Amino acid sequence: MPRRRIGRLFPALPQGFFGGPAACAIDFLVTFQCRPWSYCVHDVHTCVTFVQVKREYLGTLNQADPIYNILSHDVLPQLGVTTNGQRYRVFRLGGSNAVFEYEERESGHRVIGKFYGESGTRASPRAVDRMWREYRAVDHMRRVGLDGYPHHVMRALGTAPDQGAAIFLEHLRGETLGVVLDGVAREVRPPSALYERLTALAFFLATMHNRTVTDDLVDFHDDVRYLGLLSESLRHHRHMGDQSLREFGSLGDRWKRFGPMWEDHRVCLHGDATPANFLFTDGMWVGGIDFERSHYGDRVFDVGRIAGELQHAFMLNQGNRRGAEPYIGHFLWEYSCHFPDRDAAFAHICARVPFHLATTLLRVARNPWITNEYRTKLIEAARDALRSL
Repeated sequence: MPRRRIGRLFPALPQGFFGGPAACAIDFLVTFQCRPWSYCVHDVHTCVTFVQVKREYLGTLNQADPIYNILSHDVLPQLGVTTNGQRYRVFRLGGSNAVFEYEERESGHRVIGKFYGESGTRASPRAVDRMWREYRAVDHMRRVGLDGYPHHVMRALGTAPDQGAAIFLEHLRGETLGVVLDGVAREVRPPSALYERLTALAFFLATMHNRTVTDDLVDFHDDVRYLGLLSESLRHHRHMGDQSLREFGSLGDRWKRFGPMWEDHRVCLHGDATPANFLFTDGMWVGGIDFERSHYGDRVFDVGRIAGELQHAFMLNQGNRRGAEPYIGHFLWEYSCHFPDRDAAFAHICARVPFHLATTLLRVARNPWITNEYRTKLIEAARDALRSL
């Protein structure tokens, strides 16, 4: 993609922008604008914040199972496994859908199988549509170059619409961002570990966004509708009263009148940029997984999701919001360095982040495992972020 198109993403900001209506929204971030940090080249939630993905051994895959033939004849040959009589160890993994890991015992190769329907049955049209949506998203990301070092999106190795709308994906090794974030938030790992991961993740997301930018401007109505759905859900479950519901609606209207929310160009998003969905090894390598919610929209939807997850982790482990601020500032500054005018990009992104940070906190607040006391803190933090405009 020509660099001149990247430059169009952030129009010139009005004089005195940092003193304008978004000043308080970006005040704490600007402090970290010039923080030096070297590029060190070298999930999912654990404890109370992040727990490792459960990996439950289920046994050996029966050769009469249709999945056996799919793995042996269609999937494993793509990984160079062509021997006869393969035996597969099967593990159930955590996730929003039925997700399994298949390990070929002789070679040790692993494959992830995700079922949008029920295994062994004909899936609904909606489940099949979701399967193809992830397949197309993964294929698109790899076609724009996210298929090696330092940016790698897991490869789709096959689909089985008639077998529970299954998609078979490359198994990636690495440590999730969630594990590092939890360790730093609980002060059992050094801050440098998280700074390094966020530098690499910022590079990954900026590359993904910049390579998929379109000529269409974002439609911020979609994001405001999402805010409404989240607050309505919290009200429905009696975690929010009518007055709070009205206030969140009013705050959404206020953000709709904020010009920068409409000025960027649509990009292809990860769509579920949570700490569980990014893997790291040495150096700047980042592996991206779980693209089932990928769609086109505002790049800050992904960026703000990461910012919100950072704040959530420190709020839960340390009891305050401020602990996350150096890391949020560092992440946004590193993301902004991948644009011709870093300062303008940083200012524009920081002005928009509070809205998406707020929706992330409300999204977390819907989880049933959260205590009412902590849920109230999340809702208040989201309200404060939206009020910052």
